[in-house]
Amino acid sequence: MLIGELVKLTSLSKDTIRFYEKEGLIFLEKKERRTNNYKEYSEKILQRLLIIKRIKSFGFTLAETREFLTLIDLNSASCNSVSNKMLEKVSIIESKINELQE
Repeated sequence: MLIGELVKLTSLSKDTIRFYEKEGLIFLEKKERRTNNYKEYSEKILQRLLIIKRIKSFGFTLAETREFLTLIDLNSASCNSVSNKMLEKVSIIESKINELQE
């Protein structure tokens, strides 16, 4: 699928998708280009973008999202490891709230 289809399916902008590619969150192999140099995105990339979007919707930064993706890539994304990362994030947010309230 072309980038326009990804935009429709993910509600991410073209710029965001290109940024994620530039940052190494999604990977395109050389063979995933058409003869006219258009990028051909796979279903796997679509699923990865949806995962990224979901993680970001929980308030995680790009660096934190990268950590989650690494866990997924290494098949280490157990309930326990993901839960621990979520609890760390909640703790950081609660700390910031307390700071702002003071």
